[in-house]
Amino acid sequence: MNKLMTIIGAIALLVGCAGGDATKKITIKGDLSGTPFAEGNTVALNIYGEGEKSIATTTLDKDMCFSTEVELPHDTFVLLNIDGNNVALIAVDGNDITIDFDEEAYDFDIEGSKTQDAIMDAEARLGEIFAREDATEEDIIALIDEVVAANRDNLCGLHFLRYYAMVSPLDEHFIELFNSLDKSLAHQPIYESYASQIENIANTAINAELKDITLPDTEGTMVSVAELCKSGKWVLVDFWATWCGPCRGEIPYLVAAYEKFAPKGLEIYGVSFDRNGTEDKWKQFIKDNNMTWVNVWGTDANGEWSVAKHLNVNAIPANFLYSPEGRLVAKNLRGEEIEKILAEHIK
Repeated sequence: MNKLMTIIGAIALLVGCAGGDATKKITIKGDLSGTPFAEGNTVALNIYGEGEKSIATTTLDKDMCFSTEVELPHDTFVLLNIDGNNVALIAVDGNDITIDFDEEAYDFDIEGSKTQDAIMDAEARLGEIFAREDATEEDIIALIDEVVAANRDNLCGLHFLRYYAMVSPLDEHFIELFNSLDKSLAHQPIYESYASQIENIANTAINAELKDITLPDTEGTMVSVAELCKSGKWVLVDFWATWCGPCRGEIPYLVAAYEKFAPKGLEIYGVSFDRNGTEDKWKQFIKDNNMTWVNVWGTDANGEWSVAKHLNVNAIPANFLYSPEGRLVAKNLRGEEIEKILAEHIK
């Protein structure tokens, strides 16, 4: 089952795109032979993003097949849930849909949505870019630009925006792409989620005012970024984790920068997103790697990174440099660039 759950995570990205209204009743059917599910397991079709609101339920028959009818007032994303597991995210666009399980590829085939092939082709192109050794962030953003421009009024353009956050911090260009989407998509939960994220982009603009972070350090003492700034410090807020390879790769550069600039007023505020229950490992890692700056624990009790939501941190490492006045002056510094940028600001 674990392998299937991994596939399920990837399949959740494979959705179709289409415009118009799905006002007629359609059939969604599937053959799940080869999966770990069993005869009698519940099959539910739920509106994505609406609290698992079910629009149809049935069961798998003895041949591991199901068939059900749905009618929706507009195009929307529907989750196919089998025995409590979300196995596919489908864009319903007024056409009958067939779902089969390919045992050889250990993957799901979803057919019927008129533009399903279009989104699959676009994602295949994205996969080709990721597979290239010389691929750049700019190559991926260019493809996102192309796909969104061609699908501004349908679920495809809305869906493809999610890849932006996977390769780049959300920025002004992301806002432009989002604003180019047709407002007919505004009722979609994904659209509403993007709108909420955009509100936070202002917090990552250069010269943005610091929104304070206060977290417990290795001794349990609460430490505030705002108070560090008020004491006259330049503060590099660095989000990282011991399990993050790229984060670990940045540590030697941070150590060198701290040794050079701490006497001139630099403080690093290292926010760890290590997994709950590994606090002792985190503390030992800090000692072993000479990370002598302020280190705090940022993972919530439920394992989330809510402390960084206002900065749209979806991946680590990520960092933000604040002046003693509490203004953002630089962000996402990497490698040798860290000392270069610090030298421009800290004299």
